[in-house]
Amino acid sequence: MTVLTAWKALQTLKREEMALAELPVANLAALTANINRDPNKSKAFSPADFALFREQEQQKAQLSPEVAAVALALRHEGMAPPVLLVAWRAVLASASESAKVPSIRALRSDDGRVWVLAPSWEGRNIRGGLVMTTGCAHGDFVLRDIDRSLATYEVQVPKRPLAGWLEAGLLLVSGATSGHERADATN
Repeated sequence: MTVLTAWKALQTLKREEMALAELPVANLAALTANINRDPNKSKAFSPADFALFREQEQQKAQLSPEVAAVALALRHEGMAPPVLLVAWRAVLASASESAKVPSIRALRSDDGRVWVLAPSWEGRNIRGGLVMTTGCAHGDFVLRDIDRSLATYEVQVPKRPLAGWLEAGLLLVSGATSGHERADATN
């Protein structure tokens, strides 16, 4: 049994234990909320609405194992961007021992404001396994392969109403043609 597998098992056990411990409080909170709610304006509350540690169905969506492998490798090498800490729990939950690190691990802008982990190409466009920005980064960016510094790609980063964000599976449209071509992934 590996350390990662043991850690995941321990986290699952702790979460299940906390979910059972909070069930009486969640029942009481649902009862209190239902007594005080206006029956004409809202639906009845259930204990699940007040259970913090209960597994939610929408939380099942995780990052791909390839993204997790790249994130773990970058962390090990001391190259991980600070914004990756926001998704670290999802990275650990998605990690798999059988996942292979892609040949192009990550792309980043020269100023470090835009990162794309585990990119894949759809024609000239790039689909990021995980796209991360710091600050109000949007518009045209030149991204550089972290392992092959001469390989650059021009993309358009969409505007988001946040000063920094993470998004899995985002398609970045190729920027204006400027001579930047996709390097052969086998190099």
